[in-house]
Amino acid sequence: MTKLFLFPFFVFVLLVLLPLPSSQYLCAAYGKEIVLAEVNGDTIDEDALQERLKAIHRNKPKIRPEGGAVGIKISDLVQEMIDERLVIQDAYRLELDRDPDFKKKVESYVTSRSVIRLRQEEVIEKINITDDECLAYFRRHYEKECPAPEGRFEKSKRRITKKLRKEKEKELSDNFVAGLRAQADVRIDKELFDLLDPESDYEGKKTVIARVNGHPIPLDDMLHDMRQTSQKRTRMFAILKNDPELEKMRKELKQDVLDTLITYELVEQEALKRNYVNDPAFAKTIQERKDRLLIDEFKAKIVYPLSIPSEKDLRQYYEEHVDDFKKGYEVWFREMTFYNREDADKTLKELRQGAGFEYLAARVSVRWMPRRRDVWVNADRFSPVMREALNRLKVGEISDVIADGKEYKIIKLKGKRGGEPIEFSRVVEHLKRAVGQNKFGELLSDYLARLRQDSKIKINKKALKRIQKEYWNSSPKEAQTTAG
Repeated sequence: MTKLFLFPFFVFVLLVLLPLPSSQYLCAAYGKEIVLAEVNGDTIDEDALQERLKAIHRNKPKIRPEGGAVGIKISDLVQEMIDERLVIQDAYRLELDRDPDFKKKVESYVTSRSVIRLRQEEVIEKINITDDECLAYFRRHYEKECPAPEGRFEKSKRRITKKLRKEKEKELSDNFVAGLRAQADVRIDKELFDLLDPESDYEGKKTVIARVNGHPIPLDDMLHDMRQTSQKRTRMFAILKNDPELEKMRKELKQDVLDTLITYELVEQEALKRNYVNDPAFAKTIQERKDRLLIDEFKAKIVYPLSIPSEKDLRQYYEEHVDDFKKGYEVWFREMTFYNREDADKTLKELRQGAGFEYLAARVSVRWMPRRRDVWVNADRFSPVMREALNRLKVGEISDVIADGKEYKIIKLKGKRGGEPIEFSRVVEHLKRAVGQNKFGELLSDYLARLRQDSKIKINKKALKRIQKEYWNSSPKEAQTTAG
């Protein structure tokens, strides 16, 4: 059950998605949309690419144009979108969209998006705070005894508006829910309700605590929410152990949980009743989410089972990488230290683009002292997160940003020597992750290569070249994107 309403009648849950569909010289456009690629008849247009780029820049706002490891190439991005479209098409061919659990995920998403849309219509769009309301609030609360200093109202107006919006949101939400409740047919199993104890397990056979317009509220939902709420009040209940008010508080807890579940059900029913799925923009959002879920389903059900490593795989990897599984070894390294993550991330991008480690360290690290001779340090002296990073690095490599306590570090491994191999049995779990990830990547790449061989794929190279030029000329220096 999607839980999005309460006084926070509608608690806003944002699920960000972006799917991706899908031309050689498709210079023409379908309507006004410039087609960048065509995959077995499905198209990837410029709008889809723009949405993908926006999402990338939201998450990585300072991506640079030089084309290094952190640069984005438009052509690579389109190839990635083509791969996704191939996976989606194959998932439909394999009928993964008909799996009952998959259908539940899609239905749940439709419900959550419908509730968000309902909240927008019934609450957010109906809130209008006027200057007169702000002024009246100001006079009531800021000028009770004497006139406020000149300019005080303008300084306080933003805070007052925010408070009034919150009050109106609560009022509209509560009134809307009350209206739904007044018209609803709610039937509660009172006998079962009285039996339930927030701190005890229910051992009966009943499975439904209430029905709302004929739709059941599962007892499991009630028990789950009741336990969670009770756990939050454990300390208070312990303090009031012998207080006569304790039993009353437990009953109120039960009633609050049930009322909340009934509210959720009423709101979800009303949201679905409005058939937002008939709206093209809404339907597009749902389809995009469905496509994204299909990609996950494909990886989980088709690729992942084949990537689970055998013991033979694990032992072979262990023997070939035994130097990666040593204890007590020594390292020779260089290190940069930062007090905030942003500076560390910015420096790492410079390093990935070819900047010299020592050159940058002397200018940006909060602690840096070039060493005139090699200094070897036993890896056991480092914190666990630093040791883990050192274990992964090969000589000459630079680490990602490492959060080490209150500091952020970047390491360059200059040398590694000595140490005793850790027994195979003690690194099995680590091996499973490493080998499994490698096999998964290889299998997925092979599968995609076969799909590409059997598919008709066209790419609009002229359009990609144009986009490359436009981004280079119009994007801010620190957010430019290139196509290659």
